Amino acid sequence: MGIFMQRFGMNALGRRVEAGSLARGSKVEARMAGGNRVEAVGPKAYSLNPTPYSSQPMAAAKPFGRYGPLESHEVRQPDVTGQSLADQVKRTRQMLREMTPEKVLEVIEFHKGLNLFEALALAKEEGKLIIPNDIHDRILNERTDMQYLEQNYPVWTGTLVIYEKLDMPFGEHIWVQSDMFDDSISFTVPEHFQGKVNCALVIEHPDFELVYLGQNKYELKVSDEQNVHQIEQFPKINGQYKPNAETGIPHGKQVTELEKTRYLWRSDDAYLGLLGRGYRNGDSERRVVVAVDDWSGVSGVALVPLAFAPKMSDSHD
Repeated sequence: MGIFMQRFGMNALGRRVEAGSLARGSKVEARMAGGNRVEAVGPKAYSLNPTPYSSQPMAAAKPFGRYGPLESHEVRQPDVTGQSLADQVKRTRQMLREMTPEKVLEVIEFHKGLNLFEALALAKEEGKLIIPNDIHDRILNERTDMQYLEQNYPVWTGTLVIYEKLDMPFGEHIWVQSDMFDDSISFTVPEHFQGKVNCALVIEHPDFELVYLGQNKYELKVSDEQNVHQIEQFPKINGQYKPNAETGIPHGKQVTELEKTRYLWRSDDAYLGLLGRGYRNGDSERRVVVAVDDWSGVSGVALVPLAFAPKMSDSHD
């Protein structure tokens, strides 16, 4: 079992957890899109035994286990009156990418102990953006306050990734089920991505939503198919890769040097879910991108209010 995955308490998607290793916690109701509500079950905490990268994560325990309480930080609430959601989101992403990591940390807030469904529900209820992977990547790799990183990570990012089984092309639909519980998510693959093999599809929050269909079934919906982006040469095995310039997701050929590379954890099976980023007891974990979590695992999430987006006519004044 991979030691990194031990540290984060994760079970790789597609592997069964041994009987008795998990117990259902207290049931939590979280409001989902369209007014639906879902019952989420939190697993028990895991012990952490850290060392750097080791074997493949296929037999690992859950990567985002419970940690201690995390403080929520108040953030500035910008005026968004009269602006479309698309403008607000675009402006917020641009603002975050132009800020230094220190400035970003002044405007975001961290919440702890949320599974994937609860994280998305909280962001929707508060009308906030879940911080994307590339922003977390800058914080983790440029921030020097190790105590701060250990306090606030691991987290779910707002970057959702979808990939098929190894060497299997995308079909019309992809369907993935939680290995631990009965939850399942389906997605209708845009036609121009069907037939693509060994690649990943990426959608940034809030350009998607999970629609509850009943009986623990969800459907992933996108607001616009143009918001679905392809990462070509998505790695087939875990290892060191160059990060994609826009998303920070590892891709391309495996490399041996560590400088400016990221370490990818993925499954041999299909996956649909948010990327995870973490930092626990070691600089090496700054570079790890987790794309194999189970949705019922609990983690932190970082949110930011949507920024004021000036109208196009104002931008040229």
